[in-house]
Amino acid sequence: MRRWTKALAVAATAITAVVATITTAQAAVARDYYALGDSYAAGVGSGNFLDQTCYRTDASYSHFWLTAKGRSSFGSVANRACSGATTTTVKNTQLGDLDSNTGWVTVTAGGNDIGFTPSLTTCVISSEAACTAAVQTAIGKAGTQLPAALGGLFTAIRAKAPNAKVYVVGYPHLLAPASSSVSCGTLTPAKRAIINHAADVLADVTRNAVTGRSGFTFVDARSRFTGHEACTSAPWMQGVRLDEPIKTLHPNVSGHKQYASLLRSVTG
Repeated sequence: MRRWTKALAVAATAITAVVATITTAQAAVARDYYALGDSYAAGVGSGNFLDQTCYRTDASYSHFWLTAKGRSSFGSVANRACSGATTTTVKNTQLGDLDSNTGWVTVTAGGNDIGFTPSLTTCVISSEAACTAAVQTAIGKAGTQLPAALGGLFTAIRAKAPNAKVYVVGYPHLLAPASSSVSCGTLTPAKRAIINHAADVLADVTRNAVTGRSGFTFVDARSRFTGHEACTSAPWMQGVRLDEPIKTLHPNVSGHKQYASLLRSVTG
């Protein structure tokens, strides 16, 4: 009996050692990092364009986060984000590199699903009434269509990258608050109020879609950008850019550095 007990103890120890070795090996290889999402993740509004299709730049928040963390901390890295991407686009075209070796994923998406950019264009060029109607339509889509779309994307990311820590990076308030007396061109206080309200709705819907998903963290950018929205004295957001419209109301270099700093505070 003692021999059997001893043999079982040895076997149990061996199994534990094997499991520990496998777990350690998995942790060691799950070091790849991929940035996914839309123009905010691509870095539009910051730095120099690296291509003329997705408009990725050399100064995205993923670039600054990688630099701060130390490139040697990672295996393969790539920014797959693309200007104009919806959650469906991300799911169908940006997940190809993800696998069990993926240790980190950042993703910003959802704004294009609800038509936020066309709504902003309406607000810049049209009346307060037209702006309000356009943004309310976007808000309606955020409540009715976006939860399932985000859920489908997050499920697909987890299926492709079972070992990854996924950081869902939210959008900030884009504009100085309505209570501010700043000059913001055609973007009147009423327009700024409804646009920033839409950003709050988008953040709440995204947070709810993340809640309860193991390994997923929502990174809320609103507080970090407070006082530095477009039209403030020290903006981290581009204003209305007639020379380069694609950059309008996107984070500038300072904004992407702040996004990276916020990520550092969450990821360590």
